[in-house]
Amino acid sequence: MTPLAGLRILDLTHALAGPFCTYHLGQFGAEVFKVEPPAVGDDFRGFAPDTFDAVNGGKRSLGINLKTAAGRELLHELAAQVDVLIENFRPDAAKKLGVDWELLHKRNPALIYCSISGFGATGPRASWPAVEWSVQAATGLSAMYLDDSTDPRDLGIGMLDIFTGTSAVIAIMGAVMERSRSGRGQRLEVTMTDAALTLASAGLAQQLSGARVGKARRRPAVGRFKARDARLFVMAAHQRWFATLAEVLGAPSLLDDPRFATPEARDDHAEELRQEIESRLSSRPALEWQDALLAAGVPSAVVGDLRALVASGHYHDAGLIHDLHSNARGRAQPVAGATFSGRTIKRAPGAVPALGADTEAALAALGIASTRFAALREAGAI
Repeated sequence: MTPLAGLRILDLTHALAGPFCTYHLGQFGAEVFKVEPPAVGDDFRGFAPDTFDAVNGGKRSLGINLKTAAGRELLHELAAQVDVLIENFRPDAAKKLGVDWELLHKRNPALIYCSISGFGATGPRASWPAVEWSVQAATGLSAMYLDDSTDPRDLGIGMLDIFTGTSAVIAIMGAVMERSRSGRGQRLEVTMTDAALTLASAGLAQQLSGARVGKARRRPAVGRFKARDARLFVMAAHQRWFATLAEVLGAPSLLDDPRFATPEARDDHAEELRQEIESRLSSRPALEWQDALLAAGVPSAVVGDLRALVASGHYHDAGLIHDLHSNARGRAQPVAGATFSGRTIKRAPGAVPALGADTEAALAALGIASTRFAALREAGAI
């Protein structure tokens, strides 16, 4: 039995952060009913189909037109039958559609209602449209790792959608636990802004305390260094690790060199140290250096890519990568699954649903009589 078995989730989200959240709740055993506009569906079905497949496996797709009165009333009925509703409309859109927290909570006091947005429902930026990159820019997150010398077309690391979705999973699981004690639902608000500040918390603390005033530290014995055939990441910031690095490189003299003897000295002579390290790494392949450094206890890794990671078999062996054979385009695609330790439960994602493929079966499962289907279709609700 998986941890969230029996939990029913009404998923009104689209794009990435919301679907990522509901996908992982499904991986924990929840039953996810994905509500989509009947003729269009989630934007990512057409815009980013591989991404759509990766975060929508195992869900049941219902085509419901929330722009019709019958569609909204149907949604109200469904919300009364589920445990959790998740939406990522712009802050004013849910109310305009008549699917806001206040209305649905009256019909189902035990409902956990989670809103995911860019900047939240209140404040001067609440009305701003939001995407990963605009929120990274507005919060200063991207400025922590991109500078003026970076190609302006380089968007940086796409991490905020995923972390926002993860934050929503944590919040919902906490609300589910609290409801098990009190019987009460609650409204949760998860924003990309909050997620960005959490990711940037260490740097933010330094900036607000004034610790970074003056020359920034360059961590000269940390980074991606050129070996004979590839780059090698090495983490030798601590004196102990730096001493071990010097030993593995066969260059104990680096410790006696006044330019490199202390962290402060290494910071002042960062480029010279890089040259010294790379001149020695150039004698052997990166993989050999990686193995030698790991054996000596220094964090190290050949700089690779995600394809190499998946091909390594490490995550397949752990039960975290599965081949999804029934995606929308009929070809296999590796996706992340879930493993629950201690009980050796390995849960593979289900098939990616076609748009509206489960509408009638899902409505029936949520208590809507089949005798109403014809009238709902005629009213344009489904």
